[in-house]
Formats: sequence, structure tokens, C-alpha cells
Amino acid sequence: MEQAGYTPVAHFVLPENCWTENFFRPMRKHAEAFLQRHGYSQAARDFATRELDEANIYQEYKSYYGYVFYIGIKN
Repeated sequence: MEQAGYTPVAHFVLPENCWTENFFRPMRKHAEAFLQRHGYSQAARDFATRELDEANIYQEYKSYYGYVFYIGIKN
């Protein structure tokens, strides 16, 4: 952040259930509708595949890593 010209002022970690219940579950549920809306384009399929891969990786390795959000102000 600092190298990009920001000063960190806070950070927070969302609990596991925020990811599993409020992000990955709905994302999986709506993946097919997303693909339909975008005509099954290659870009849409690539995006959906990456998102579903991330959900699977998180499910398998969530005890080893998590996501941290940083809040910063521009210098």
C-alpha cells in the first residue's frame, strides 16, 4: 500500500462464514444464470471457472489462510 502511495489506517478480517455463506454459496448458486446472461462467452466462462476454483480452494484450505481487508488514505 505504501509503495502505491497510501498510508494504512486500519485492517480487518471477515469470519469464515461471511465467505462460505454470504459469498461463495450465492456465487455458486448464480453461476449458471451469469453464464446464460453473458451468452456463455469465453470471457464469462473463464471468469466463472476462476471464481468456482477460488471457492473450492478456500473450502479445502480455509484453516490455513484467510482474506484481510486494508483501509488506507492516499498520501
